[in-house]
Amino acid sequence: MGEVPLARLWQLPDGTSCLLLKNPRADNWEIRVLRGSETIRTEHFGHPIVAMEEAKQWRALYDHAVEAIRRSPLQSPACC
Repeated sequence: MGEVPLARLWQLPDGTSCLLLKNPRADNWEIRVLRGSETIRTEHFGHPIVAMEEAKQWRALYDHAVEAIRRSPLQSPACC
């Protein structure tokens, strides 16, 4: 038996999502960032709380990237 997805920790409007997984035969937890069927990032942790805290930080990184893509280089912030 392979890893078991336990929870979707977050999902962004562009389809990027983060899953918490557990391999029943291993004593570790995995968080995996996906966009569609592509795995963007993955890391293993010894404790699920540590994994979930790291996933929060990753969300900030990927959410910031989504906002940067949405804002065209030709758009400028409203001024005065």
